[in-house]
Amino acid sequence: MTDIIFDLGGVLLDLNMEGIGEACKRLGINPELFFVKIDEDNTSTVCQGISASKAITAYQVGNMTSDEFLSLVLSHCSNGIMREDVIKAWNACIGQIPRWRLDLIKELRRKGYHTHLLSNTNDLHWEEIKRRFFMAEGYTLEDLFECVFVSHEMHLAKPSPAIYRLAVQQIGRRAEQCLFIDDTLLNVEAAIKEGLQGAWLDVGREGHLRTLLQAFI
Repeated sequence: MTDIIFDLGGVLLDLNMEGIGEACKRLGINPELFFVKIDEDNTSTVCQGISASKAITAYQVGNMTSDEFLSLVLSHCSNGIMREDVIKAWNACIGQIPRWRLDLIKELRRKGYHTHLLSNTNDLHWEEIKRRFFMAEGYTLEDLFECVFVSHEMHLAKPSPAIYRLAVQQIGRRAEQCLFIDDTLLNVEAAIKEGLQGAWLDVGREGHLRTLLQAFI
C-alpha cells in the first residue's frame, strides 16, 4: 500500500500571497525581501512560481533564528514598526485549511494508508499553523500524519534531493512506495528523480486533490 506524502502550503493550506504583499506595504518594505520568482539562484520554493529570498531560505532551513529574522526585517522597516507588527505581517500569507482536506486525510488513514507531511516552512509560520489548525481534538498532527518533515528542523528545503532521501529513510519504505503531492512542479520533478511517485497539484482546479489520489492509490 502506498505511503502518501503531502506538501502543506498550496496543497492542504491555502496561501494568501496578496495578503503578505499588502502587509509589506504597511511595514514599508519591498516584498522581495521575503519572496522572489523561482530561478537558478532561488529554488527554495514557497508555492508555484514563487521562491523564498536568500534571507528567507536561511530562515526556512534553520540557519537563522526567529529573533535574527525579526531583527533583519525590522532593520528594513519604516520608523515606528514593532516586532509584533512584523510577526503579524509575516503570518499574513497563512490562509485556511478547509476541513474537508483534513477529513480526507483521516479517511485515508482509516483505510490503512500511511500519511505524512513534507513542507518548506519556518518556525514562526509553523507555530502559527499548528496553533490554528492542528490543536483541535481529532485534527492534531498525530491524528493526521505518521511523520512530519519541516525544512527548518531538517536543515534542508525542497527541491534538494537530500530532503526526499531523508524523508523516505525515516518513513522506512522504498522510494517507489511513496507518493509525493506538491503544487510546485519543480518539487515534484525532484522527488521523481529520487525514485518517488510524484503528483503535481493544480491549485486552480477544484477538487484536483481528490482526483490525484484516485489516480494513484
